[in-house]
Amino acid sequence: MGKIFNKRNLLTCAMLLPLIAIAEVLLSLLKLPAWPVMVCMVSFFLAEQEWEKTGHIVLGGAVGELSCLILNLVFIPLIWLPVFGDKARFAGAVVFVLIFVGLIVLLLGVLPRFFNSFAFLFFLAGTLGYKSDTVPELLAKLPLPLVWTAETLLGGTLIILGCTGIGMIVKKSTGK
Repeated sequence: MGKIFNKRNLLTCAMLLPLIAIAEVLLSLLKLPAWPVMVCMVSFFLAEQEWEKTGHIVLGGAVGELSCLILNLVFIPLIWLPVFGDKARFAGAVVFVLIFVGLIVLLLGVLPRFFNSFAFLFFLAGTLGYKSDTVPELLAKLPLPLVWTAETLLGGTLIILGCTGIGMIVKKSTGK
């Protein structure tokens, strides 16, 4: 039981759970989807809570979300459909994914903060959110990926800062 209910775990839960609840409620009140901010937090944990990876997460995430914008507002309607027609829409999406993943592979060594696994993760999440997400009327004229990108850059950075602060407090309190 000591591996579960110890000072470190209990203190982390006591601070992290309210942070998540506050973020969820605030985003809900603002009528914004929570997933961009929560994916930043999960990505931070997957990056073993290394503050140095914050730029890779939020900037890569922004590239992924903006790629959804390019796919849905530029590539498919302006390039793919005029050439191949509506029946080839799925093929166009697959081609775009292949191009995007190719860019990540090619540019990872040159622009790692922008082209990385986080970019692809946020792109995939964005493609799922594209059909279901809504935003407040004030932002309704903006393409969804621009809203997500703002959330990722601002909210994602803030939630990672909160998690970093919690980690520092827990470490100081427990000596671990």
